[in-house]
Amino acid sequence: MAHGLFWNAVPKSEAEYAPLDQGCSCDEDEGADRFPTRRSGWSQTTKRLVQVFVVSQLIVLPAGAVIWWLNRQAPMNMYLKKVSSYSPLLNQIEIPMTLRFDEPQTLSGGGGGDMTWGSRPNQEIDRMWEEITSESSIPVTESDVIAMKKDPSVAAMLPEEYQTGNEKTYLGHALVFHRLHCLNYIRKALYKDYYYPNGTEEVPMHEHHIAHCIAMVLDHITCAGDPGVYACVPKTPNAPLINPPCLPLGGLLLYAEPSLTVASQVYQWYDHTDIPLPDANTWGKCWDFKQFRKDFDKIALKDLNPFQMVKPPGAKSVTEHNNLQEVIYKTAQEKTHKNS
Repeated sequence: MAHGLFWNAVPKSEAEYAPLDQGCSCDEDEGADRFPTRRSGWSQTTKRLVQVFVVSQLIVLPAGAVIWWLNRQAPMNMYLKKVSSYSPLLNQIEIPMTLRFDEPQTLSGGGGGDMTWGSRPNQEIDRMWEEITSESSIPVTESDVIAMKKDPSVAAMLPEEYQTGNEKTYLGHALVFHRLHCLNYIRKALYKDYYYPNGTEEVPMHEHHIAHCIAMVLDHITCAGDPGVYACVPKTPNAPLINPPCLPLGGLLLYAEPSLTVASQVYQWYDHTDIPLPDANTWGKCWDFKQFRKDFDKIALKDLNPFQMVKPPGAKSVTEHNNLQEVIYKTAQEKTHKNS
């Protein structure tokens, strides 16, 4: 009964029951269109949704990757590490870089490198040098020592109160301050009447110390190098030779340390001379040394005097013949023996 009611309710179309051999009119086609296939409609919608999703992902994912790349935090001292041997400091201090104008041929005033540093000494100049050469030790871990290609078995281990974490901690020193100390020692030797009024005979290993410091400065210059340009000046008649003849520099590849400053010098015309002279006042990308010093002091062991540490019994040690440290130690022992 219900089945009959259903069929009675559905309007009949002649097209539904037309014999196969009869043609189909346009009206009949329109009648057929009144009953679209629902499955086909959902299929088209799904396809469109998938297309929209794919297109949106093609836009969103690359855009997100670009945003992440721009906002990501670069590793500490990433570029300095590429041109440096391993140093624990590069993992502890973000080395600040700054654009600096140095004036080494300016007698006074000027920027961070004027001739005041090498002028005749006085209390103010001594204070300036003391600020940048005062040395402090730093803690270095066993893995740091190994990464520096050193043997931790002969390294001086720090006392228990200075140990950090679960790794053995040793006594370290920042090389930059050793080099500054050496430069200052050479400076003092230049003004020996001021710093050594009683002569240098009683200064332990004074000449050896100077030779060592010259070697330290030389090692740094030939290691860090500087691709700055310094042109040659041909000797003109009746004119002094301003610079020695320049040697041709081939394809030198020098290891670059974090302290490398790349600068170029040019020759200029000056009012007081008819020949060009080099302008040594240059711009360079340099450490912000004052800020570095502040950050270094935060990790330095200022209350530790390395020379008050005593080698524990049974500690492994290394022997180096004709080494400066060994000579100084023996000289100090002899001096102590004579005075006793």
